[in-house]
Amino acid sequence: MSGQETAYYNATVYTMDDKQPVAGAFTVKDGRFLSVGDDPIAGNCSERIDLGGCCVIPGLVDSHCHLLAGIKRYEYGVIYLPSDTLPPDLGEVLAEMIKEEDSPDVPVIAAMGIDLSLGEFCARDIDHVISDKPVLVFSGDGHALLMNSRAMERLGIGKDTADPGEHSFFKRYPDGTPTGLVIEIPAMKQCMGLMDENDTDFETVIAQLCRDCASYGYTTVFDASSVDDDDLSLFDQLKKSDEEGSLLMRIAASFRYTGEEDLSDAQVLEILHKLRSEYSSGRFFCNTLKLIADGTLEEHTALLRRPYCDTADVYGSRMISVCEMERIAKLSSDMGFNIHIHAIGDRAVGETLDILGNIKGCSGTRTIAHNQLYAPEDISRILSDKDIFFQTTPYWVIADEFTQRALGEDRYALQFPVATMIRNGVRVSFGSDSCLEETTVNPFLGMFMAVARGIKEYEGLCFPPPGEGIGRQDCLRAYTLNGAAQLGIAHETGSIEAGKSADFAVLDRDIMHCDMEELKDTKVLETFLSGKRTWIRQI
Repeated sequence: MSGQETAYYNATVYTMDDKQPVAGAFTVKDGRFLSVGDDPIAGNCSERIDLGGCCVIPGLVDSHCHLLAGIKRYEYGVIYLPSDTLPPDLGEVLAEMIKEEDSPDVPVIAAMGIDLSLGEFCARDIDHVISDKPVLVFSGDGHALLMNSRAMERLGIGKDTADPGEHSFFKRYPDGTPTGLVIEIPAMKQCMGLMDENDTDFETVIAQLCRDCASYGYTTVFDASSVDDDDLSLFDQLKKSDEEGSLLMRIAASFRYTGEEDLSDAQVLEILHKLRSEYSSGRFFCNTLKLIADGTLEEHTALLRRPYCDTADVYGSRMISVCEMERIAKLSSDMGFNIHIHAIGDRAVGETLDILGNIKGCSGTRTIAHNQLYAPEDISRILSDKDIFFQTTPYWVIADEFTQRALGEDRYALQFPVATMIRNGVRVSFGSDSCLEETTVNPFLGMFMAVARGIKEYEGLCFPPPGEGIGRQDCLRAYTLNGAAQLGIAHETGSIEAGKSADFAVLDRDIMHCDMEELKDTKVLETFLSGKRTWIRQI
């Protein structure tokens, strides 16, 4: 049975529809936008909602996040550390947070949030406060793990423990003794079996995380590392929630291939087929292959053309061989899957451009994720292939001394060429790369950073050059229509247009015209997915 028509009027609506960029009203019926225009279109509707002059934007798209890791955080009882925690303070901070969490009796302490750019972390930073039980602390970027001595003892990790590979290893003292720091995912996996699963009500946790996302205006998220093995219990729950009508977020999932799985090509294709055929309900679907070309700057594993300036003869790490990545990407793209490749260092970006260039013409989309550092010759390559999406996290343009030391002045000035991409027609999409970490997940703080980069008043806050700062309209497009296009669902969401899903957010200020300092403090008043409210701010 067809539902009633609802009109929303007396608003400033930024539609992301080039044919009608700004409107004053829209109508919704059966979960879809029926019409978009000015206030008179509300006249004949049975239900009319006066938005009181508020700003309305399309539902936001987080084009690269780790929502499902956020769910796992609850399963393993992971606590979040302040991101500015220094090595000597780590033990005390952990102890205080455990006390605040009222969980002193947990057998294994799991935490997340250390930043390796702040110093050399080692087991002793924890041991002097907590030595009676195992402790595992993940880095904020998810590419490293720190253990205390009790954890290494329980796992049997010592001088004779072999590293999984050149790019993933246990950091060691000169005599070969592990320091407690573990670099990159394959070695980290050897340690994670120590973590204890809690009795978790996944349905409740999923609902809460979706509400948390909606509180920032998100209606769609892309989880960039959803699954890389045969544990599909979380996929089963997400599918169940969707079928029952309780999933409050559109979630695009991915299959992460690391090259460590020892899978044949046939097995990879079988997994992809299974994920797409069995997990493609209305709001939860898996249509992307995620590959990882390199690591991160903080771990000195981002793959560079020249060595790091602060570490002799270190160039970073290639996580999967170029040949293997290209082969798997080609097979997957032939099946219609989107290809999404993590690349941070300039050499990794160049090799990723090679791979994506050789699978041009596939029916799925092609995306480079993060895009931190570009060699000048590679900028022209991506500009000539405008079908590649340039995905990144806008908050990351914040200036810091570590990156300057690691890259040197010349490369420091070449990071995140966002404006260059937009000026030349490359589609830029923005995401948080987090499991609801409160700074990067905030899209309005992200917009503020992306715009501030080009404003003289904020010189020194962001990476150079100021010419890479962008405008607010481009920011909103990167968080909406371009993100939807990257996921292959721009026909369904990403703009306020007749026929599309009625995904929108009501804001407390006009983000196109408010003062810069007000922009980053923007609050979402309400969020709607398919015409139904998923979030309302309590006053």
